[in-house]
Amino acid sequence: MLAILALLVSSCKPTETKTSTGYDYKLITKGSGDEAKAGDYVYFTAKITGDDGKVLNEMMDEAQLPNLLIPDSIPTGPNANPILEMIMKAKVGDVYQLTMPMDSMPNVSPDMAHLKHMVYEIGIKKILDEEANKKLMDEQQAAMMAKVAANQEKLPAIEELVKTTLADYKAGKLETQSTPSGLKYYIVKQGEGENAKSGSKVTANYYGTLMDGVMFDNSFQRGQEFTFTPGQGQVIKGWDEGFMLLNKGSKAFLFVPAELGYGEAGSPPVIPANAELSFYVEVEDIK
Repeated sequence: MLAILALLVSSCKPTETKTSTGYDYKLITKGSGDEAKAGDYVYFTAKITGDDGKVLNEMMDEAQLPNLLIPDSIPTGPNANPILEMIMKAKVGDVYQLTMPMDSMPNVSPDMAHLKHMVYEIGIKKILDEEANKKLMDEQQAAMMAKVAANQEKLPAIEELVKTTLADYKAGKLETQSTPSGLKYYIVKQGEGENAKSGSKVTANYYGTLMDGVMFDNSFQRGQEFTFTPGQGQVIKGWDEGFMLLNKGSKAFLFVPAELGYGEAGSPPVIPANAELSFYVEVEDIK
């Protein structure tokens, strides 16, 4: 879940309180309708911001909203969840802000060690009872299966494109473009609009292979696009740089040298040490 730098503008004065575990939170914007009750599923957007102003993560996709089941009573002890406690009487439209001190969080990564706290901003989007939630789950499952089927139908053509393009690349027949870092890329189809940039939210399908053509991962088979933010270190350097050369609708190959991929360590057992990688990518969306 995610956070923001500034409070949302609201006609009401923020209501400040604490969870039972001692974390400060505020109701920034007051929603309307019935409150959530035990057995309801609360769907929400989430944004996490560090005290340095950097957005660390966010979940805003309406099709994949996180949710929590409201229990009969507030969990305590090791099962305590400050976000759940904060939204146990939520209404649609409520926006909450929760401050989490870093010293309360286990296994903090080195790149976050300088932070004193993180701020979670939670926006309540919908509240469903058990029956309505089951209906939504069934609809999402059906949509996912249809997407998997559609992507699997595309796989043979993609596999053939990857095979021939990789052969041309290795033979020196492919007119690639290069960047100073050593990344090479080849545009199959140019998209429209501005290129992705650092901080954009990019959704893409991909098909990754070693230079001998062995596929190590692809999203088409799963029927689930991959969403990430380039320029934030969430992916390998070759992707951080490569996707900022592309716009929405682009189809391209990225040829990633080892130093922009997994380096000397590789990614056992599928990616060996010092491996150059090839990715066929299709940019579905940029926000």
